[in-house]
Amino acid sequence: QQQQQQQQQQQGKGKNQQQGKGAVSNELITPRALDYSKWYLDVVYGGELVDQSPVRGCMVIKPWGMAIWDTLREELDKGIKASGAQNAYFPLFIPLSFLSKEAEHVEGFAKECAVVTHHRLTQDPDGPPGALIPDPAAKLEEPLVVRPTSETVIWHMLGKWIDSYRDLPLKLNQWANVVRWEMRTRPFLRSSEFLWQEGHTAHASSEEATATAVEMLDLYAEVCARVLAVPVVKGVKSPSERFAGADETYTIEALMQNGWALQSGTSHFLGQNFAQAFDVTFQDSSGGKSLVWATSWGVSTRLVGALVMTHSDDAGLVLPPPVAPIQVVVVPILGKTEEDQAKVDAAVDELTSALKAAGVRVKVDDRETLRPGAKYFEWERKGVPLRIEVGPRDVSSGAGLMKARPFGSEKKPVPLNPAELVPAVLQELESVHAQLLESAQARLAANTKRVDAYEELVAALARADEASSSSGDGDSTGSGEGSGTAAGAEHLGFFLAPWCDDAAAEEEIKTATRATIRCFPLDAQHEAQGKKCFYSGKPATHMAIFARAF
Repeated sequence: QQQQQQQQQQQGKGKNQQQGKGAVSNELITPRALDYSKWYLDVVYGGELVDQSPVRGCMVIKPWGMAIWDTLREELDKGIKASGAQNAYFPLFIPLSFLSKEAEHVEGFAKECAVVTHHRLTQDPDGPPGALIPDPAAKLEEPLVVRPTSETVIWHMLGKWIDSYRDLPLKLNQWANVVRWEMRTRPFLRSSEFLWQEGHTAHASSEEATATAVEMLDLYAEVCARVLAVPVVKGVKSPSERFAGADETYTIEALMQNGWALQSGTSHFLGQNFAQAFDVTFQDSSGGKSLVWATSWGVSTRLVGALVMTHSDDAGLVLPPPVAPIQVVVVPILGKTEEDQAKVDAAVDELTSALKAAGVRVKVDDRETLRPGAKYFEWERKGVPLRIEVGPRDVSSGAGLMKARPFGSEKKPVPLNPAELVPAVLQELESVHAQLLESAQARLAANTKRVDAYEELVAALARADEASSSSGDGDSTGSGEGSGTAAGAEHLGFFLAPWCDDAAAEEEIKTATRATIRCFPLDAQHEAQGKKCFYSGKPATHMAIFARAF
């Protein structure tokens, strides 16, 4: 049966490549247990979230994927503005000298930077007609880096805007694209260009800056649960994993269905590092001069990848109602007579108007070129949470059929009378979101494992590798990201261990097991007291979560 599935996948892939459709066939999605990485690509392409880009390492976000990001962005923007931050926009291009001002920062991003050296093209005198080259006469005096993050250019401007304690706190946010050149890419999870928000704040005290960093981390965790139904662990990164130039990096870590971790957002306490590099000082209330304290924080389109891998199944996307571009799709069933069809059309118009008035995002799929079954397949593949079917018999009986997308739900009757229909639909949408969140929370709890000895971690990961190899996923050696499959997920997850902070030991474990410290979870640090490090046997300084990660 497994060989038959593989043959079907290869046939579908070949057909799809001939049609130039991208990375997924029109009919098949690779089962998670067969090849988790391929399943993910099939879901994001088959669900029409993205398409392949002519630029290597970049993605084209299609309208369905962009609508998901837009909804998420709107919810985040509300919380960001409620924190007192204002939206602004800073240049895409950053002078190379700016990155050099903060040593740790430039070291952290140097290998990922795209650099502009010329401002004009010209005809290649030695090439064929139409061939272009950078114009040697248009070389820039100083190269410009395409924005990998905006700390340096923003702190240059803050130096102009901050003079006194009365100017603080200053809280800014921008929605933008950034470029970090990647060699191994995957849509939403890791690409050379992606969309994000980045917040930057300046404060008069360390305490106020730290409180802001934690506040934004809490916002990210709250939005992930409320909008995406994705539970996360809040924690602090180890010194080895900190953002370049930060004194402390706070993180939210999510657990995917294959047992791998996904860093889903970060918030950094920058101390006075950037203020010192860019000489940003303020006059305090006593007349003295002080360096400002800073934070930066951000989430990106990587959250769409987290959404996909938390909820989707072998039939395609599964979208929680708060973030679904369409929450309810109504499929009219054609009547045999004009009279029947008129009754169906009237009922559909009435119920859709009532749903829209209640704030539900609803679409009527009245395409006459497709049979109902083909419509059901398409909307299930795209993850629409709820489907309502209305035919002549339903109109006569006063009840249509309603089906929720997740968990293989069965169809059930729903009153067509708007006064009864609207509450039933709203309740069902709430139920779908609650079930998705509860399911993800249960997975996180069940796969957070306490280990007191390093050998326990090694043994669990070895069992996962063995399961991965036997499942048919050829990359059992773990040479690529996400090589673990859902078949071995029960052996993976978050491993919570007492830990004595040691960068060299951390690197040894990473090399030996491909597991890294995802964070020191905020709610578990009290447990470290009196324990021995699971690796060195020294007194533990932290409780650490180890996991394999995307």
